[in-house]
Amino acid sequence: MLNIMYTANWLMGECRDVYKPFGITPQQYNVLRILRGKHPESVNPSEIKEVMLDKNPDITRLCDRLLAMGLIGRSIDNDNRRKMNIVITEQGLHMLSQIQPILTERQTQILHRSDINFDLLSDLLDELRG
Repeated sequence: MLNIMYTANWLMGECRDVYKPFGITPQQYNVLRILRGKHPESVNPSEIKEVMLDKNPDITRLCDRLLAMGLIGRSIDNDNRRKMNIVITEQGLHMLSQIQPILTERQTQILHRSDINFDLLSDLLDELRG
């Protein structure tokens, strides 16, 4: 178990190195990725939290920071004034388009090991969680 946690932290560090030059955290990247998947529709914070990789983020604070950077837009729902609608902006989409090739290259470097059966590893990890 310790080895799995160590490896997960190492992988997060590799990804963090990709996001850092763009001034965002892994959690902020995850929010942007979720919003891109719903684009052009808006999403409410509870829907974002449901699918976050990190289940304990402060969604309000994450969104406040992304809003301040111009990467998301936020509005009050017309039907329910207690509900917020979050949408990714063009600037957010542009940032993701810049990050993706770097992230893909980093993943290729990490996963380009012919002696590891990554499909088997993925299946075993799924089995562990199941």
